[in-house]
Amino acid sequence: SYSKNVHAHFFLQACAIFEENAARDDEVFQLAVSDLSLSDDILQSEKITHSIKLIEPNNPFQAVQEGQHPTFLSPEC
Repeated sequence: SYSKNVHAHFFLQACAIFEENAARDDEVFQLAVSDLSLSDDILQSEKITHSIKLIEPNNPFQAVQEGQHPTFLSPEC
């Protein structure tokens, strides 16, 4: 008999909102998501992708508005 191992991967989307001037935070977030996605010890069958939305600095109302936007709340961010 022929047996074939099938490894299904589930994709998770990590979303973040950063101020336009927070390039370092954006970079750290991307690296953290990448490290998690590549770690078989943490995630055996899941892979994480990321989506980042940049907003104007010092505008908390825009951050709340973007966080409540239907596209940000969707599984694809």
